[in-house]
Amino acid sequence: MKMLDSVWLSIVEGVTEFLPVSSTGHMILARHFLGLNRSDALDAFLVIVQAGAILAVISVFWPTLLAWLKAWLALFFRKADGTKASLILARQHSLYFAFSVVPFAVFGFIFKDFVKSLFEVRVVAYALLAGGILILVDEWFLSRRRAGRERSIESLGFFDALIVGLGQCCALWPGFSRSAATILFGRWRGFSRTAAAEISFLVGLPTLCGTALYEAKSSWHLIDSELRVQLGIGILVSWFTAYICVKGFLAFLKRFPLTVFAYYRIIVAALLLYFIN
Repeated sequence: MKMLDSVWLSIVEGVTEFLPVSSTGHMILARHFLGLNRSDALDAFLVIVQAGAILAVISVFWPTLLAWLKAWLALFFRKADGTKASLILARQHSLYFAFSVVPFAVFGFIFKDFVKSLFEVRVVAYALLAGGILILVDEWFLSRRRAGRERSIESLGFFDALIVGLGQCCALWPGFSRSAATILFGRWRGFSRTAAAEISFLVGLPTLCGTALYEAKSSWHLIDSELRVQLGIGILVSWFTAYICVKGFLAFLKRFPLTVFAYYRIIVAALLLYFIN
């Protein structure tokens, strides 16, 4: 893989990781159109470069993460304000998001070999199509029932986080999109588009960290010195592009529905299925 190829892959990762269009699916498609042969080292690169997306979420949600840290420090150091309602809520939310990764971790570990066998263009096409249809169903029919009764992220409970975390298991189907699945599950729990997206980002943080660390630990020996340089640059590129996309996506959701992403998914799926047949 050339340096330019790794930069392109990293841009694709950064742009698509948190949009409901599937970063894994687009990375597989990018690999295909760049003419790169699949290998264990390349598969490892595609997972570990997600560290850039992790840094982007940390950058955007640093005030929230810092508030969680301060809440726990206030408890451990027994400060007088450690029992304030806001600090208790911050600690609860941090635990909710931490435990939300459990369903994905269990299913991902059990089916990891099977999932890797699905990294094919046709599989991605069907996943894009299925996710696009579900987004349209939510926007056209279910959103109307929630009008005026949508929840904010402050109302998040343990069961909500667990359900959204369970939704991440849909992302084991390459092309479905972790972001799309968690946003949809959040919407089905009654959250607004913006709140569902914020929950999606925060639920994804421990998931992405765990996935990237596991892949780095198990596959680092496959990455030679040249690929490590490309990986370092790729993480920086992914960080920059993902940061812009996260900020832009949150601003977009305050004004527009998700239908444009559904149309995009369906069109891409149709083109893929047409040309690979």
